Amino acid sequence: MSSPPKMQAVRTVDVHQSNVELVDTPKPGQGEILICTKAVTLNPTDWKHVAFISPSGVTVGCDFAGIVEGLGPGVSNGLKKGDRVSGFVHGGKYPNKGSFAEFLTAKAAGVMKIPDALSDAEAASMGIAGETAVQALFQRLNVKAPSSSITSIPQITKDSPKLLVWAGSTSVGQYAIQLGTIAGYYVITTASPKNHKLVKSLGAQEAHDYKDESVPEAISKAHPDLNIALDCISENGTQSFCARSLGTSGGKIAVLLAPDKNARELRNDVQIIHTLIYSSLGDEFSYGKRVYDRAEVATDFEWMKLWLDGDKGLLHHLFAKGLLKSNKIKHMDGGIQSIHEGMKYMRESKVSAEKLAYTISA
Repeated sequence: MSSPPKMQAVRTVDVHQSNVELVDTPKPGQGEILICTKAVTLNPTDWKHVAFISPSGVTVGCDFAGIVEGLGPGVSNGLKKGDRVSGFVHGGKYPNKGSFAEFLTAKAAGVMKIPDALSDAEAASMGIAGETAVQALFQRLNVKAPSSSITSIPQITKDSPKLLVWAGSTSVGQYAIQLGTIAGYYVITTASPKNHKLVKSLGAQEAHDYKDESVPEAISKAHPDLNIALDCISENGTQSFCARSLGTSGGKIAVLLAPDKNARELRNDVQIIHTLIYSSLGDEFSYGKRVYDRAEVATDFEWMKLWLDGDKGLLHHLFAKGLLKSNKIKHMDGGIQSIHEGMKYMRESKVSAEKLAYTISA
């Protein structure tokens, strides 16, 4: 059965609002697949694009899980119609590319084939959050990736290499804790005390209260060999907190927003590296004054293929073996017509340690 000519999609309208509209169903291009969207999860970037960035007439949403409905020319990684896949797209930028829609297109090499044990919503949560953690740790901070044949979590001791994940209960933080642990790192994290049990269950060896102003110095003193960190907040002073937390020789901090001038000036032995997951999609784009050109995004896309590419990548293996778990899911009612309520819920800072999910088609 062919896809319908029209579909529902959440699109931006005037004065930074969004609405559900009836639009043309996209067609897959070279190397792309057409996906019937089953579930989506929300990220802060979704409401921020609507409120501050997106022009009128573009489709919103990044994370998705769905069923392969059709193949464009040049798809060669074994995906076929009926396969369950998940990933993310650059929502809020293009008229026909967002995930808050009944159908979407994505590069076949840039999606993960979903293992049977994962629900659609769980798989969708891997998108922005999971892939950001992967890019930050293994590409930007040069953490050594686990073997593709790994079947169990390695033993972690205080002699293991150290990794700081600031804000470990965030969506990115939860994936980063697990991935760092799988890679053999002694993970130190911060979170509110109510979420300490959660982050430790994901593999963190230490959990500190992020509101305690003495925490950075305490971490640095206890771990003079700590030389890498991922800041999952990256604003309101957290980049400086991470810089103060590193050990005596400094090191590298991966951040999710623009590097902070004060943090850069705090220590000359600390390098602050901005990571932006959209670069892994392989399409040129700009972020503020920064242009991500064809050569840069092509490199990042090829690198991320090692983790995705249907069932060939490492993420499929880690989920299938039960080594990696999804974010905790909060199922929201109302389907595509109610996604605007979820974005408002996020904007009001009501989300903690969970991922909002909507069912698009049953």
